[in-house]
Amino acid sequence: MTTSTRIPKPRPPSAGMPWRILLADDHAMVREALSQMLEGLDAQLSVTQAPDFPAAAALLEKDRDFAVVLLDYKMPGMKGAASLRELADRYPGLQVGIISGYLGSSELEPLVQAGAIGVFPKTMTGPALIMALKLALSGQTYVPWSGDLGHPDQPAAPAHGAPPPDLTKRQIDVLQLLVKGAANKEIAHHLGLSEVTIKVHVAALCRKFGVANRTQLAMTVFRVGIGRDEPGAT
Repeated sequence: MTTSTRIPKPRPPSAGMPWRILLADDHAMVREALSQMLEGLDAQLSVTQAPDFPAAAALLEKDRDFAVVLLDYKMPGMKGAASLRELADRYPGLQVGIISGYLGSSELEPLVQAGAIGVFPKTMTGPALIMALKLALSGQTYVPWSGDLGHPDQPAAPAHGAPPPDLTKRQIDVLQLLVKGAANKEIAHHLGLSEVTIKVHVAALCRKFGVANRTQLAMTVFRVGIGRDEPGAT
């Protein structure tokens, strides 16, 4: 039976104070470039590298003094949400985020539910990534807005009169409230879900409708007729 080692929940790094990241990615060039970029932007930041999930786990056995562990979603030994739960069981309080090039919405939500503090696109700029990491370490789960983790063949927004994309009942529930101007917190309360889950749904809906943000989503959805007169959206 594995003995858990509880780790104090870290806070965002204070200005001028050193902080460390464990970065695991099987692509050496990506790993090196990302490490150099982050260290170049913050003199107090140091990055320890690992080439796969087993190597990252082995490093954590010896050293857990990291503000955050960043795991590539697709690398040897990485099993998605199961790997996050494994680390959470072994090291309660360890802050773990996911980095990825392309990630579908169906893959994103289980990661958040498994405890990921954020899902960070590899396409983010260095300053944006550092800001997102600090935001996540402050307790705000970071989920990319729209298209950031969508596939390149993302569909265009439906034209006027065109049928809407296939939607789940939960996505329709979210849309009905969103079109009426409800904020994520209000939608979460109404549907009995977490605000993070609503954010994931909205990001997935933006990708399905081929729009860039929440405002465009609401306009497009209203145009194709969803949410105008549906009962239960109040």
